[in-house]
Amino acid sequence: MSFDSPSIILGVPHPPSAGVTPYRSVVRVSRPVVEPVSLSLAKKQCRVDTEDDDEYISHLIAVARQHVEDTLDITLLTTTWEARYDIFPTWEINLPRAPLQNAPITVSYRGGSGAMSTLTSAANEFQWDYRAIPGRIYPLWSTAWPGVRGDENSVVVQYKAGYGDDGGSCPPEAKHLIMLLVAHWYDTRQPVAPGAANPVPLTVETLMASSGLGIYR
Repeated sequence: MSFDSPSIILGVPHPPSAGVTPYRSVVRVSRPVVEPVSLSLAKKQCRVDTEDDDEYISHLIAVARQHVEDTLDITLLTTTWEARYDIFPTWEINLPRAPLQNAPITVSYRGGSGAMSTLTSAANEFQWDYRAIPGRIYPLWSTAWPGVRGDENSVVVQYKAGYGDDGGSCPPEAKHLIMLLVAHWYDTRQPVAPGAANPVPLTVETLMASSGLGIYR
């Protein structure tokens, strides 16, 4: 039996490569209302002082932000996510796209009869740890998750993740990654073949590897 996400089985801690219920899907329910890098800052990185390409550069900022998030499995600005699972684990559910925010969490599940029920953090119907990376939810002491039918997507968790609502809350290395990608894509608008004279800057790979962002520790 293979395990793909962190969890605790029968009270025995397992490493981040182990788990009981790897999520079936993770979907953005709402996107951030602003970007972590402002248009003016991106234009400075691109050395652009006209307004002709403002729309294009704004588009590049959004694409670069999502690329950094997807590559590092993180959330930079406040975003609502929905993670779906087939069953409840024995104990904790680790929520992807850290960091989990200290905001309302809803767990919907399909019981054995097929009827949907809901648990909420607002009603203190389970515990949550938003300081952990990744954030996690788990049953109250001396209780267990309810029984579910166990078919596809029987458990749905909706939650908010992100460092904050604006760019000032984002890690500086993440913002710089976005700026580097924006400037590179602005200067090089067509695909770059391996070994070409203008590949994606090595600085991007270096920052990605050394930033520690997205690493569960």
